[in-house]
Parts: sequence; C-alpha cells; structure tokens
Amino acid sequence: MPRISDIFGSEKLSYEEFVKKAAEAGGEFGDVAEMRKAHTAEMNRLRVTGAVEREAMRAGAKNSGLLMRVIDMGSVTVDDSGVHGIAEQIGKLRESDPYLFAEKEPAPVPVKETVTVPAMTVSTGAPHGRESVNPDLLSDADYYASRMKQ
Repeated sequence: MPRISDIFGSEKLSYEEFVKKAAEAGGEFGDVAEMRKAHTAEMNRLRVTGAVEREAMRAGAKNSGLLMRVIDMGSVTVDDSGVHGIAEQIGKLRESDPYLFAEKEPAPVPVKETVTVPAMTVSTGAPHGRESVNPDLLSDADYYASRMKQ
C-alpha cells in the first residue's frame, strides 16, 4: 500500500499537480483504503445478519439468534445482487432439527356457503345496561356526584 509521501514526494505542489498525482494513484491510499476495507466488511456483516433474520422469519424459526450461531457463515456469499447460501442451510436445518421451527398452522377450512341475515333491532321497552349521560351537559356538582356513584 503506497504511503502519501511515496505518491506526492516532499516537494510543494500546486492544487492542480496534487489532483493529477492523486488521480494517477487511484485516489485511495494509506489509511483511506484500510478504512474502506473495514467499512465494506462491516456492511457485508450487517447484510448477512439481516438476511439470516429475514429467512429465519420466513421459515418460522423460534429463535433467530440460535440460527445465527448454527449457520455456517463461511458458505454464505455476499455480492451486489444480494446474500446467497442462507435459504439452503435453513432448509437443511428445518429437515434435520424441526424443533427449531414453529409448526405451520393448518390451512383454514373454506366456508362453502355464507348466509346473510339482515340486521334488526328489537326493543323490549325496558332500559338495558347503564344509562349513558353526556358529561359535557352536566354541571360540575352533578358530574362529581355521578362519578362518586360508580
């Protein structure tokens, strides 16, 4: 990895000369390249973690953290199109260790016929339930008296 002094030397440069030499060097050198490599590795790790959690949810895993420890991360690959190799491993785990996954819910039984009954109101003439009173229409004394009864 070339150092800054290797690229620019020890002489004074004008801005134009600096830009030209930096472009010739590829624009990245020294600590910048190391930081970019570390950043890329961390972003790939986060992408893999997110992909494992998504696949675990889709598969109905009971504990995605446990699956993270069981999955062989060496066989997981990351590229521009996404993360590969997780679904296959989760499929194998589902077959070998089914206790790690929730059982699929049985499909609901389809209803063949729906009967619609028109809604109707029946009045018995007697009051039912508690009497509803609008508290905004009560005086303060009446409101507190009604609250004390409850």
